[in-house]
Amino acid sequence: MKILIVDDEIEVLEGAQFYFEAQGIEVLTARGGHEALALVRACKPHLVMLDIKMKGMSGTEILRHTKAMHPEMPVIMVTGLSEEGLEEECHSLGASQVLHKPVRLSELQGIVQNLHGATTS
Repeated sequence: MKILIVDDEIEVLEGAQFYFEAQGIEVLTARGGHEALALVRACKPHLVMLDIKMKGMSGTEILRHTKAMHPEMPVIMVTGLSEEGLEEECHSLGASQVLHKPVRLSELQGIVQNLHGATTS
């Protein structure tokens, strides 16, 4: 399995990458929208995990573009925001899950495995 993690905080990327690689999962990382979309195009990961609030292109914009390219690709949105309507917007754009920070990596791994299993069945 290959996942793409997109976050503009390097510590978040490195921590998640280390954790998932230790579980035998191939991890691609991007710190912004243009880099993320290039990786979605070139590498077609099995799943994308996006922070919603980032500098430059937001996670919801990346979600919109990702779903236009690959409607079947599962996308997990992660946020520390509690804006009204944000979760509904993400789901309406095609997000598989919306998680609120702080997220336990073990919980996230279960969600990743379930979404990957659902797309390969």
